[in-house]
Amino acid sequence: MFGLPLRCRAGLSALVVLTSQLVANAALASDFGLGRAHPTGQVAQGWELAQAEDDHAAHHPAASGSAGGAAGAPPGGATPGMMGGMDGMMGRPRKEFYPALMEMPSLSAEQRSNLEIQARERISAETDRLAGAEMDLRHAIAGSDIVAADQAARRLRESLNAVQSGVVALRSLHEGKPPQQIAQAWFKSQMNLLPQRGAMDADDGTPGVSWFHVTTMALLVLFSLAMLAVYLARMRRANALVDRLTRAAVAPAAAAPLVSPPAAGVPNDKPEATSSQETDRHPRRVEASRSWKGKLRICAIYQETPNVKTFRLQAPDGGAIPFAFLPGQFLTYAIEIDGQAVRRSYTIASSAAQTAYVETTIKREDGGLLSDYMHGHLKEGDLVEVAGPSGAFTFTGVEADSVVLIGGGVGITPLMAAIRYLSDIAWPGQIYLVYGAQTTEQFIFRDELEYLQRRMSNLHVAATMVRAAGTSWMGSEGQITAEFLTQAVPDLARRRVHLCGPPRMMDALRKTLIGLGVPREQIKTEAFGPARGAVPPPGKVAAEAQMPAAEASNRGAATVGPATATIRFATSDKVVALPPDKSVLEVAESAGVSIDYSCRVGVCGVCKTHLLQGNVTMEVQDALTADDKANGLILACQARSVGDLVVEA
Repeated sequence: MFGLPLRCRAGLSALVVLTSQLVANAALASDFGLGRAHPTGQVAQGWELAQAEDDHAAHHPAASGSAGGAAGAPPGGATPGMMGGMDGMMGRPRKEFYPALMEMPSLSAEQRSNLEIQARERISAETDRLAGAEMDLRHAIAGSDIVAADQAARRLRESLNAVQSGVVALRSLHEGKPPQQIAQAWFKSQMNLLPQRGAMDADDGTPGVSWFHVTTMALLVLFSLAMLAVYLARMRRANALVDRLTRAAVAPAAAAPLVSPPAAGVPNDKPEATSSQETDRHPRRVEASRSWKGKLRICAIYQETPNVKTFRLQAPDGGAIPFAFLPGQFLTYAIEIDGQAVRRSYTIASSAAQTAYVETTIKREDGGLLSDYMHGHLKEGDLVEVAGPSGAFTFTGVEADSVVLIGGGVGITPLMAAIRYLSDIAWPGQIYLVYGAQTTEQFIFRDELEYLQRRMSNLHVAATMVRAAGTSWMGSEGQITAEFLTQAVPDLARRRVHLCGPPRMMDALRKTLIGLGVPREQIKTEAFGPARGAVPPPGKVAAEAQMPAAEASNRGAATVGPATATIRFATSDKVVALPPDKSVLEVAESAGVSIDYSCRVGVCGVCKTHLLQGNVTMEVQDALTADDKANGLILACQARSVGDLVVEA
C-alpha cells in the first residue's frame, strides 16, 4: 500500500470506512431479505456490532458463501443471514458485505418498516453524540487542548458519517428502491460521486454538481483572483523601489550649489552663483536629462536664523517623495517672477533616509532674486516646481571610515544632510564638524547639533564665531585656522575632508589643509559664490598669445582679444555685446535668447551648447565628456571669453 500513489491510498482508506459502514445494512438487509422478522433489539445489536468491525477485518473478507451464511440457524431466532455477518465479525468465514447487499432480494413492507425504525433510532443516537462531540470540540479549542480537539473532531466525523448513513437508508426506503440501488447510492455518496442533494436520484451513475461544489469553486476562484491582485500589487511596489534605487545609483554627479553667507571676516560675493572646485578622482559624468522634474508642495517653513529659512517639501498627494537622493545632492527650483522663469539650485539638507519629505535650507541674500522671493512670498500649501536631484558632493559612509566636514555660513547644509543621514543609519565612523559663522546669531542648526552631539558619541562639533549681543557663546572666535583645525581633528592628515563655503574661504582652507599634510585627492570641495577664472590674468594672456595656432584652436583655451567682444546666437540670429565678466548664459538671458539650464555651476550639463566659432574659458566643466569637448560643446553657464563668439542658440 505504501507503494501506491497518494490518491489511490486515499481511495482505499475511504473504501475501508465504507465497508465497515455497510456491515449494518448488509446484516439488516440480509436478515429482512430471508423473510424473517426479528426483535428490534436484535437488529440494533447486529447493526452496532457490524459498525464496530475494525478496518483490518474490512481488508480480509471472508470466504464466499450464500446470503444465508451458515447452514444451520443458530439459537435465539437469528437468521443465517444475520449470523453470516456475525460469524464474519467473530473471525469465522463470511460473505463480503457490498456483494452480499447487491445480491439481496426485494424487501417487504414490514421489513422496510423495521429497517426504517432502526435507521431513525440510529440517527437520533448519533445526533446526540454529534452534539456532545461538538461541545467537546469547542471546549478543547477554547482551552487550547489540541489532543482533545483532535479526538472530538474524530468523533464528529464518525457520528456525521453514521447520521448520513441513516439518512441515506431512510431516503432509499421512502423512495421504495431495492437493496441494489441502496448499496449503489450508499457507495456513491461515500465516494463523493453524487451531489449531496441528489445522491439517490441518478440511477445511471452520472455524477452531479451540488451547490456546495459550486460555492466552493466560486470561493476558490475569488481567492485565486485576490492572491493574483496582491501579487501584482507587490510586484508594482517592488518595481517602484528598484526604480528609486536605480535613480539613486545613477544620480548625476555634480556640486550642490546654494547661496551662502561668507565665513567670519570674508566679504560676500555675488549671491546665488556657485562653482565647484574639485570632484572625486574619477567623477561620474552628468547627462543632460534630469532624473525627475515636477511639482512639490510646501508643507512647512522653519525660521532657522533671522535670514535663513528651511522649506520642507512633500508630494502633492502626501505620499513618499517621487525620487531618491544622496546626502549632499541638490534640487533646482524654477519659479516665475514678474513673468520671467528664474532657476536656482539649493542643497538638500534633510536626511536621505527620510522619504516622506525633503528639505532645503535657504539664506535670504541681498539682491538674490529667487531667495528673496521665497522668503517673502512662498507659504505653506504652495506648489513649487523642482528638478533633480543632482550633485556629486556626497558622502554616504562607504567612501571612508571617518570624515571631516568643514563649512562656512549656509555651506553647512550639505554637511548637515550627511550628519543626519549617518545618524539615521547608525554609522559607526568618526564624524568631525568644523564650522565657521560671522556671529552666533547666524549659527544655523545650532540646537539640533547640540542635540545630535548628545546622542551620537561619534559626532564631534567645533565651531568658531563672534558672540552676538543677547546670545551666549563660550566657544572660539575668529576664522578657521590651521591651529583650530589640528585642535579640533586628531590625525587630520589621514582623514577624508569635505569642504563647503564661499570661494575665498575655500581657497584659503584648501591651502591650509594641504599644508597640514592632507592629500589633495582626500579634499572634496563645493564652493558657494561666483564662478571665477573667466578672463585669464594678463600674464596668462600674454603667454597664450604666443601659443601655436594648433593649440590656440583648442576650445578650452582662451585667446587674446579685446576687452569687449560680441556674441552671435546663430539660431536666434541675435548679436549682442559680450562683457568679459559675463557668462554666455547670462548674456543670453539679458538678450532674450532661450538656453535651458539647471544648476548654473557647470555640473548638471543642462546648458550644453555648441560653440560654432571662437574660444572660451570655463572655470568648471565637470559635465563635459571628452566626446562633448571634441564635438565643440561648451557649458553656457561657465563659458566666458575676451573674443568674439558664435554659439548655436
